[in-house]
Amino acid sequence: MAFLDSEGRAYSTAVHTLPSARGNGEPLTGRFSPASGAAFQVMASADNATRFVLASSHGYGFVTRFENLTGRNKAGKAMLNLTAGSHVLTPAQVSNPQTDRIVAVTSAGNLLAVPASDVPELDKGKGNKIIEIPKAKLGTERVVAVVAVAPGNTLLVRSGARTMSLSFKDLDTYVGARASRGSLLPRGWQKVDGLEV
Repeated sequence: MAFLDSEGRAYSTAVHTLPSARGNGEPLTGRFSPASGAAFQVMASADNATRFVLASSHGYGFVTRFENLTGRNKAGKAMLNLTAGSHVLTPAQVSNPQTDRIVAVTSAGNLLAVPASDVPELDKGKGNKIIEIPKAKLGTERVVAVVAVAPGNTLLVRSGARTMSLSFKDLDTYVGARASRGSLLPRGWQKVDGLEV
C-alpha cells in the first residue's frame, strides 16, 4: 500500500501489517515521518508492475510503475514535484500504455483525452503538461481528476448528483494533443466533481 502526501512524497507499507477492520485504526504518522505541515492525500495499492498515472491539480503528470511508489524510508521518497498551490490527484491505473487514453478534466469543464503513450513514463519528477490551464486562470481553475480509460470501458463524468457516461468511442470528440486546452463538456455538465471508469 502506498500513500502520497501534500508535498508529493510517497510512503509505503505492507497491507498485512495494517490494523484489521475491527479496531479503531492507527494514525499513519505512527509509521511514517512526513514533513511538518504535510498531510496524506491519496493512496494506491497494486502489484509492482502495475502502471499508474500520477498528476497534480495544475495539469502536470506522468506514468509510473507501482514499485516506484514503494520504499523503506520512514520520511518517504520524493515522487511528484508539485508547483506552488497544487496538490496530488488520486492515482489512476493504466491497463495498457499503448491503447489506453489518459483523460483529464478541469474545474471549468474542459475535458481532454490523449493517448497514454503520449504521457512519459518516469520513476519520479514533475512530468509533462497533460492539459493546459491558462496562466491567467491558474489561481481559480484546476484539474479535478485524471483517469485512464481502456478500449471497451466507459468514462463516468460526475456533476452533482448526476452522472454522464462516455464510451471509449464517445471520447473521440475530446481527443487532442497533450498539453492542449481540451473541449468543453456540454452545458450543464461543466461543473465536474470527478471522473470514474
